[in-house]
Amino acid sequence: MQSTIQSSVHPAGAASKSFVLAAMRGDKGGQLTILAILAAVVLIPLANTLLPPGHPLHVETFTISLMGKYLSYAMLALAVDLVWGYLGILSLGHGAFFALGGYAWVCI
Repeated sequence: MQSTIQSSVHPAGAASKSFVLAAMRGDKGGQLTILAILAAVVLIPLANTLLPPGHPLHVETFTISLMGKYLSYAMLALAVDLVWGYLGILSLGHGAFFALGGYAWVCI
């Protein structure tokens, strides 16, 4: 039975990946944006760890933690926007899980 479940789930995942890749092929602006975001995600932590504090390109630890907070708020906003904007459903579950994560972070 498990092989039937895997075979029925696997093609949908492959189709969604090919749909995303096909949608991004003609969009040069989207490709550049994704490339810039990936470069920032890789280079900013490296600038914090590898460069000495006196270097002009050194990124402070506070700045990296602030960026992490901003990115988590952005992900929450995108999730709520997708659910509320496309489906018309106001999902308070997103806020509840975000609050639970914040509470767990404070307790640690």
